[in-house]
Amino acid sequence: MIHFSKSVVTLLMVLVGTSATLVGYESIDYATALNLTADYCYARSYEEVPSIVQRCEYIVLVDFEVPAGETLELNLQKNSVLLFEGTIKFAVAYWDGPLIHITGNNIQVIGGTKHLIHGQGEFYWDGQGGSGGVKKPEKVFSVNVNGGIFKNINIKNCPTACVKIYGNDLTFSGFNIDLNDGFKNKLAKHTDAMTFSHSNNIVIENSKIVNQDDCVNVICSSNAVIRNVHCWGSHGLTISSGLSTSDRNNDVQNITYEDCSIGGSLSGIHFKTHPAGGHGTVDQVTYRNIEIKDVTRHGIEIQQDYPNNDGHPSNNIKINNLNLINVTGTVKGKTTRGVRISCGSGSCTNWKWSDVKITGAHKKDDCNFHPDGYSC
Repeated sequence: MIHFSKSVVTLLMVLVGTSATLVGYESIDYATALNLTADYCYARSYEEVPSIVQRCEYIVLVDFEVPAGETLELNLQKNSVLLFEGTIKFAVAYWDGPLIHITGNNIQVIGGTKHLIHGQGEFYWDGQGGSGGVKKPEKVFSVNVNGGIFKNINIKNCPTACVKIYGNDLTFSGFNIDLNDGFKNKLAKHTDAMTFSHSNNIVIENSKIVNQDDCVNVICSSNAVIRNVHCWGSHGLTISSGLSTSDRNNDVQNITYEDCSIGGSLSGIHFKTHPAGGHGTVDQVTYRNIEIKDVTRHGIEIQQDYPNNDGHPSNNIKINNLNLINVTGTVKGKTTRGVRISCGSGSCTNWKWSDVKITGAHKKDDCNFHPDGYSC
C-alpha cells in the first residue's frame, strides 16, 4: 500500500473530490497533477494495468498497444488520479468493444500534451457504420463514473461512437476528437462524438470535435451544460428522446447548449424524438449563442417524425420550454431549409425564440408549430 503525506492527500481531495459538479470545482492540468506526488505507478504495457489499477490510486498509462478484442478496464479506486502519456492504441478486432471502460468515484483523468488514444477506425470504416459491414467496436471511451473530471483528452479515428457517458457530477473539458480521416471516400459512419444518457449534472466544455454523426447527444438526462464546444462535419448539437419503450427512460430536463459552433454538418441544432418509443417529457432546453455555418440539410430541425422524416409526427414525447437565443448562421445546398419543425398534435408548448436567423436556404421554412418570437 502506498502512503501519502497528509498535505498531499488533502490537496488531492480538494482537487479531485466530490466537487465535480456544474460550478464550484477546481481543475488542474497534467503537469500540476504529475508534480503533486512522486508516488505514481507507471503502466507501460497492457499486461501491467490490472495489478496497478488494483493497488494504486495515482496512475500513469504510457505508450502501449491493447491486444485485439480486449478492453482496457480501468476500475479506479475512489479519489484516483489517472494520467495518459504517449499513444494508447488498440489492435484491430471485429467485435463490440468498448476499447476503454472507466469506472470509479470522485476521480480525475487527464491527458498529457502529446498523448493520443487511437481507435484505428481507418481499419474498420466501410461506409456502413454500425448497421452493416464488418463488426466495429461501439465505444472507444466508455465512462460509468460518479463524481469526476476528465480533462484534455485526445481521441483519434473512432470505429463508430467515440465517448459514451453514464454517471453523475462529471465534467469533460478540453476534449479533442479528430476523425478527419473518416471523410476520405465518405467511409466513416455513425461516429457520434460525445453522448451521455441516464446522467445528471454533466458539463462538456472547451472542446473541438470533427466527426460524421451527432457532435454531442443528450439522452434521458438532466441538469447539463455544453459550452464552448466547436464541431465540424457532424450531424448536430442534439437532443434525443423516445429511444426507450419505457416511459421513465425518455425524460430530458434542464439542458443548455451555449457559446457553441457547428459547421460543414448535416444539421446545426437537431432535436429528435422517436415515435416508436414510450412516452416522456423534454423540458427546459436552451440553445444560446450558437453559430451555424454551411449546414447541408437544416440549420435547425426539431422533429417528432424521426427517423422516417415523413411528415407524420407522433405526440408520445412532450417538448416544453424550448428556448433559442441568438442562434445564427448559414445553410447551403439545393435541398436546405433554415428551420424545420414537425411536432405531434399538442406535444409542443411554450417555445420562446429570439434573435434566430439562418440564411442561404433554397427552400422555405417548414413549420407546423410556431415558436414565440420566430416567424416561419
